[in-house]
Amino acid sequence: MEKHELSNAEWQNKAEAYCARSEHCAADVRRKFNEWGAPSGLFEDIKEKLYDNGFLDDRRFCLAYVHDKVEYQSWGRMKIQAGLHALQLPEREIAKALESIDETVYFRNLRNLIRSRSKDAEEKQMRFLLQRGFSYEEIKENLHS
Repeated sequence: MEKHELSNAEWQNKAEAYCARSEHCAADVRRKFNEWGAPSGLFEDIKEKLYDNGFLDDRRFCLAYVHDKVEYQSWGRMKIQAGLHALQLPEREIAKALESIDETVYFRNLRNLIRSRSKDAEEKQMRFLLQRGFSYEEIKENLHS
């Protein structure tokens, strides 16, 4: 039986369905196209249509990414920023999304992480928190409070 080749419209529909299930960025969709075995260069042809139709939105993605990393994974700003840069998102949108962080939740997370590692030596705690993306200043201010 011969394998059915998808048309550009079918690839676009597949991408739209993927984007409709959860928030994704262009890098995610490009990676998915590669996994699906789409013809090379096809994503670039479809990308603008995904943006125009609201299936991709850098601002919305950055806000969702920041919210989820703070709320569910207790990441610090530096790690979140590095993650967004790795996805090649616009600096302007990254900065705006980082400004949206709820400081109360952010520092509550930091203090909870400090408490959860309270039996560790201070140097080990510091390394752990730096790896989570908190700045040295943020850690120092909250370590003994």
